[in-house]
Amino acid sequence: MPQPSEVVIEAAQTGRDVRLHLRDGEVVVARVLWHDEQEFIYAAITSSHPERYAVCDSTGTTLRFDALTRASVMRSEPLTKQSLPGRRRP
Repeated sequence: MPQPSEVVIEAAQTGRDVRLHLRDGEVVVARVLWHDEQEFIYAAITSSHPERYAVCDSTGTTLRFDALTRASVMRSEPLTKQSLPGRRRP
């Protein structure tokens, strides 16, 4: 099983969202904005503790990799206007 840091880096490289399980019990679906060997910056999409995030937080939140217990890349494609139900493709 890959380490959470490897999963976060994969999500950053592929542009996919990632589900993060933090040591304090919070679960976040996020988009990774930047990473290095020790930490990463993410934009929270949804969270089990939404009060921790500002509505217009465009700078992201910094987190150390050792604060993660688990991470998984979201495999489904994000919804776009073209993929919404009832939308006809040209």
